[in-house]
Amino acid sequence: MIVNKEGFDRMRSIKNRKTSLGLIILVYYLVTSIGALLLGFVQPALGVPEVVIQLTQFGPALGVLSILLLWPRERQQMINLDFRYWPLKPRKLISLAVLIAGTFAAAWLWYAVTGHSVAYTSPASLSHPFWIIVVAQFIGAAGEEVGWRCFLQPTLQSRIGTFPASIVVGIVWGVWHIGVFAEGWVYASLFILFAVALSVILGELLSDARGGRLLLATSCHALFNLGLLLWFNEEDGSRLAMGTLATACAIAAVIVMAIRRGKRAGTSAVHLQTKSAR
Repeated sequence: MIVNKEGFDRMRSIKNRKTSLGLIILVYYLVTSIGALLLGFVQPALGVPEVVIQLTQFGPALGVLSILLLWPRERQQMINLDFRYWPLKPRKLISLAVLIAGTFAAAWLWYAVTGHSVAYTSPASLSHPFWIIVVAQFIGAAGEEVGWRCFLQPTLQSRIGTFPASIVVGIVWGVWHIGVFAEGWVYASLFILFAVALSVILGELLSDARGGRLLLATSCHALFNLGLLLWFNEEDGSRLAMGTLATACAIAAVIVMAIRRGKRAGTSAVHLQTKSAR
């Protein structure tokens, strides 16, 4: 078979053509959603208690795995995975702990001001040992964050910027929790606001992370889940609980963005002064 130069160049062009980013994200989301659905069906059959861990959380991990298998040649160029735990700046962990504590403190304060009582659940009253639940929550959160904050966030961030990427990831992440729509559109909208606010916080904290991305995202996710398990009844469809948490988290996101923008402006000013001094 004889192939002329034009045909050869066309074949080489097709071979070297990069896969569309949109297609990669679409495949990731479809596998993530279908995988979570299937895992949800499998969980009762396996007898895994949902209070300990929800297998649907591993849907995003399946989505990332599918990308690595389907496009191994492009994973370095188009997929910005960051599974490193180190180096991790301690101040980021401290900032994260302060943010989580502040968010829950603001929610508790609003409950107290409005005369509502927090639905506290004692760890001793849970159906399984609390330490098992804590470990399982971190494992499940890691299963999610491998996809949302170690793949989708940095992939979009490198193309559209930190804040827009955080908003997109937050919306997609929130809608992915399809079960919230069973509680009505108001509750679902509040949950999506909560997801977007949390996504913005993580996006800002991880925007310049050189390590520890998975650790930070997993810690934040797991601690929020544990806090919701012990102090709020948002899973019962409480609009008050979901609205309070969403608002508190949104305020925290605004504060984080203001601080980060201020630091970046200060750094830019110092660089300009240094450059002009030369």
